[in-house]
Amino acid sequence: MRYWFIRKFMGDNKMFREGISDIAIMQLFHFRRSMSVVMLAGVMILAQAGCGVSYVAKNQLTPGQSFRDELASGGQGPEMVVIPAGRFRMGCVSGRDCGDDETPVHEVSIAEPFAISKYEVTRSEFGRFVAQAGYRTTAERGRGCYVWEGSEGIEKSSARWNNLGFDQSDTHPVVCVSWDDAVAYVEWLSSGTGVSYRLPSEAEWEYAARSGSTTKYHFGDDESQLCRYANHADRSTDLPWRNESCSDGVGERTAEVGSYQPNSFGLHDMHGNVWEWVQDCWNDSYVGAPSDGSAWISGDCGSRILRGGSWFSVVPWVLRAADRDRTATGYRSGSLGFRVTRTLTP
Repeated sequence: MRYWFIRKFMGDNKMFREGISDIAIMQLFHFRRSMSVVMLAGVMILAQAGCGVSYVAKNQLTPGQSFRDELASGGQGPEMVVIPAGRFRMGCVSGRDCGDDETPVHEVSIAEPFAISKYEVTRSEFGRFVAQAGYRTTAERGRGCYVWEGSEGIEKSSARWNNLGFDQSDTHPVVCVSWDDAVAYVEWLSSGTGVSYRLPSEAEWEYAARSGSTTKYHFGDDESQLCRYANHADRSTDLPWRNESCSDGVGERTAEVGSYQPNSFGLHDMHGNVWEWVQDCWNDSYVGAPSDGSAWISGDCGSRILRGGSWFSVVPWVLRAADRDRTATGYRSGSLGFRVTRTLTP
């Protein structure tokens, strides 16, 4: 795909126009070095027989409503927002800054409403899973996590989801989690609530991110407005590829979830903050892609797709609704997290 930040330093020389993604930058520098808690009125909490688990029933939900499912072990799952059924054109519909992997543009039909988390999964939510399941992440079982220190990316053995090179609170998105870690979390969440949680399909993610829009970003095409909607590499960072047109004052780190304005579906941080894992295997174009909104589970399944961009993103257009990246399922970095989807059955 076309990550053009190199043009900023190399001019318009054609050999530099492809560029690389910010996920790859971490690896490259390493190589070179060697309504949040309350149920909305009218939503009934039904007890699932024999399980001691409560879930929110599908027939009590309407698009735009938010809810949380109860965990059998106590507490609640992430805040979820109901997304309506509908049809949309997926891919680079804006015709601007397109990559070959964002084509061909194709129509996708989402036949049933579904729910997606209002925010990226937080440290607090992930920490509850780790504590209750006794889970050790890929970073903890391996060589740590890729982080940005000074002017380079390094694989730091001590870095993990609760020990980063920048301060985080419990309401920051969890990072340094692999695709395998994200899948383990949704399996635990499904077991603990008695309903089906999963990672979003790539089509569900883009449908939710666009929230009816056909522009580069859900709010339009103006990159000077990104600081209202997205934590990204802006003037408050020292990153050489920063967006010079605005500053949010956050700097080179994650922001608390919900710090930026939501899209029309009420979802926050669909642009920026952290890259988000989705369910799909990697394919380098949309030729043969499902048209029903389901995950594409053939292709290069050793690599899974990332969406949304991050605080570290190499150029503003990496945050576009159509933009795609991928990396190995075991990869983890300080700019990589996830959000969850829930099937609205039973």
